[in-house]
Amino acid sequence: MEHGPVKVGMVILMQHDLKKAVEFYRDVLKLPLKFHLENKWAEFDLGCVKFGLCPIAEEQDNIRTGIVLEVAEDLLKLHESLKGKVNFLNEPVVAVHGIMVGFKDVGGNILDLYQPTLDKVKDLAKEEANKKEENAENK
Repeated sequence: MEHGPVKVGMVILMQHDLKKAVEFYRDVLKLPLKFHLENKWAEFDLGCVKFGLCPIAEEQDNIRTGIVLEVAEDLLKLHESLKGKVNFLNEPVVAVHGIMVGFKDVGGNILDLYQPTLDKVKDLAKEEANKKEENAENK
């Protein structure tokens, strides 16, 4: 996919316990760790964007980031397998556009896991186009 002159190159989350955060993202969520400089910085390469963890001295909690991590696998199965390892804020919500579930990381940051359901969206768009076509024919 092409983009304009500006793109998101990196997303950074502040973490009170960097080591614990690296373990969470690497070992529990299975993100590919690019490198980790102890007590200084950690970076994961998600392909299209870098994901950084930056240490901070003070603890934080309930920081809504707006970050959505899209998963390729079945989110309902993933959610089930991560129960007890991940602090989920809710059960997965199934919507027209996809399935989403919120979670809190070990540093108090709130993120979402998301599985798009593009086939459903395409089917709905097709249904809507057919309705418009039928309405136009009936006029």
